[in-house]
Amino acid sequence: MSLPLLLVILAATIHLVWARRRHVAALRQAERQAARLAGQAELLDLAHDAILVWELKSGAILFWNRGAEELYGWQKAEVLGSTPQAVLQTRFPIPLADINAELVRSGRWDGELEHTRRDGTPVVVASRWALKLDASGKPSAVIGINTDISRRKQAEAALEHQALHDSLTGLPNRTLFRDRLQRAVAHADRRKHLVAVLFLDLDNFKVINDSLGHQAGDALLVEVADRLKSCVRAGDTVARLGGDEFTILLEELDEEAEASRAAERIGEALRGPLAIGDRDVFVSASIGLALSAPRRTHPDSLLRNADIAMYRSKATGKARHSIFDSGMKQQAMERLELETDLRQALALGQFRIHYQPIHSLADGYITEVEALVRWERPGHGLVYPGSFIPVAEETGLIVPIGRWVLQQACEQAAAWHAEFPSEPPLVMGVNLSARQFQDPGLLGDIERALKASGLDPHMLKLEITETVALDDINATIAKLEALKAAGIQLAIDDFGTGYSSLGYLKRLPVNTLKIDRSFVEGLGHDVQDAAIVQSVVALARTLELSVVGEGIESQAQAAQLRALGCDRGQGYHFARPQPAEQIGWLLRDQSRAGLRLVA
Repeated sequence: MSLPLLLVILAATIHLVWARRRHVAALRQAERQAARLAGQAELLDLAHDAILVWELKSGAILFWNRGAEELYGWQKAEVLGSTPQAVLQTRFPIPLADINAELVRSGRWDGELEHTRRDGTPVVVASRWALKLDASGKPSAVIGINTDISRRKQAEAALEHQALHDSLTGLPNRTLFRDRLQRAVAHADRRKHLVAVLFLDLDNFKVINDSLGHQAGDALLVEVADRLKSCVRAGDTVARLGGDEFTILLEELDEEAEASRAAERIGEALRGPLAIGDRDVFVSASIGLALSAPRRTHPDSLLRNADIAMYRSKATGKARHSIFDSGMKQQAMERLELETDLRQALALGQFRIHYQPIHSLADGYITEVEALVRWERPGHGLVYPGSFIPVAEETGLIVPIGRWVLQQACEQAAAWHAEFPSEPPLVMGVNLSARQFQDPGLLGDIERALKASGLDPHMLKLEITETVALDDINATIAKLEALKAAGIQLAIDDFGTGYSSLGYLKRLPVNTLKIDRSFVEGLGHDVQDAAIVQSVVALARTLELSVVGEGIESQAQAAQLRALGCDRGQGYHFARPQPAEQIGWLLRDQSRAGLRLVA
């Protein structure tokens, strides 16, 4: 046998020996590893978390503990060899390739995943992945530990929903609305579409809330929210900012007319009766509309402009919508300045009271005076009620202002009674606005004013308009009866301009009807106005009420009112509203000389 052949045989023998030894060693290593894995598996099955191991290259599941069986509903035998993605239908927060890259780079990855259980329900887990190395130190598998955090995520989602939604209606709140508005404006600039914001405020909601109760008011707001949602598209946003204020975000509009049509749909939807408990309630809304301008619109400005336009709707009659224009901004600034000055006016002593006499049409005697508030506003002179009372009413400032007027009027009446005693005594008339009349503290304010001034309650006459009187007839009657029981006289002002019926009128415990000036103006040339006045006088006689004609500006009007049977009259024909000192002169002259100002 040649030497080369011997060397080949020797080399082959040595290779076989070493190969056998390596195989034996590998078998022993595998046996030891299997024993370790078996022991580890028992420990891992005791863990509450779901633990699974899958091969790095193929993705095949190698291990699936009892925690995984309980969490996902799949048994170990059913999933071994499959991939986690096939079994769990994982939804990754980032691409799987990025997760694997992080695994290779750092050896681990942490994150949140959404899986699907065997029964189809979702489960959110906090997942921690780590690479498992083989005997040579190379990555061979991935160990995943998944902790069920579904309840925590649900709680977080509930808290987030509460933070971003109105608790009563479930609508988005101001925070979420502003976020969506900001996104919508940015999107509109890119896509060259229009965005519209509608700002909606319910008309006279406070009256409904106060008269029917807060529970009914809440039910009304929920019903309004449902109707608003029915008027817009699925992608639009209806939000409640608070109170009775709602906003609507309309996205991807091509023209202004689309927003106007939406406002009209909303107005129409709110005109129908709303079933609240066992009664139907009617409500309307003042709506302001503002549209975006390409690349020139700030979200906050858009919301503010819609708010300004809403106030224009309220100022021009309510139950309508107005589209913002640049002129409204100046008016809004003026209104803001007026409101700011008005809030300070009472403390700074800027209000004045002028008094207008009411004369007997039979003999000209001054039998009553009506207290009328004026505002001496710095830089504006003497401001009449029509310019500031609506703002005072809207802001609630009318309550402290009205309280002050009542106190001053009672003190002045008491002073005149002491200086100019007469028979019958002079009566002081004081107007009550809607908000004053509904204020729970009204009776207490009146009692304190009478007590502080010493004025006989019979010498005070409180005037409310026909509309205020009939807004909630049962509550009105109860309050009027309480006032009348205290000895106070009561009058319906501006009679004929409201919507009263004879059935309601005869239930009101009032003393006087004051005929609105709009009917007095037509006397002498309008047959219908004369007929209306005659009917009111006849009605008053039937109900045993006295009658006052307002706005008398001529001797002819006074004469015709007297001929029609009207008792008393007031207007520029007799005297304009004047400061107390000048009224005092008239009363002094009347007291000393028995002055008769016969019409």
